[in-house]
Parts: sequence; C-alpha cells; structure tokens
Amino acid sequence: MKRMIGLVTLLMMLTSATAFAQDDGSLPTAGEAMEGGTSQGNVVYKKETHYDFEGDDVEGALVKPDEANISGEQHGKTSSLIKIRQDFIPEMLESVEDI
Repeated sequence: MKRMIGLVTLLMMLTSATAFAQDDGSLPTAGEAMEGGTSQGNVVYKKETHYDFEGDDVEGALVKPDEANISGEQHGKTSSLIKIRQDFIPEMLESVEDI
C-alpha cells in the first residue's frame, strides 16, 4: 500500500505541468507606475512632502510606572559584607591542641 502511494505521488510529480507568467506589454512597469517616471527607471520624487495634522484631535493619557524606578547604577565604592581575614592563627592553634 505504501509503495502504491509513493508510486502515485512520484508519477504526479513527474507529470505535473509548469505555469509560466506571460509577458503582457500593456501593464506598466514599476518606473512607469510612479508619478513622472518612464520605462527607463527615471523616477521623479517630490523634494519635500508636507502632512497637515491641524484638523486631527489627539486624545490620550500620560502613562507612568506605578512604583518608583530603581536605578542599577551605583556611584562610588560600596563596602563588602564579607570580611577577608588576613590570618587563621586561632584555628591553627585549635587544630594543634587536638593532636
């Protein structure tokens, strides 16, 4: 059964038709579609564009965080909570007394 399905699939792939796009000269090219352009790709753009938003009303609210912001930067050196010991003499004396 699996061989039959595989054979049918292979046969369909080998005999499938390929569609090609037709070149229709009546459609404008990308350069012709732009305002003032020609088929050589000479597109003319306006030097300046002006948008008028005078008649538009903008409504909204100021969005702020609910809590205080905590900055991650710390200026200056902070003291460490771990004290670095210079010697371990008391511990060495204890270990000698156990012997």
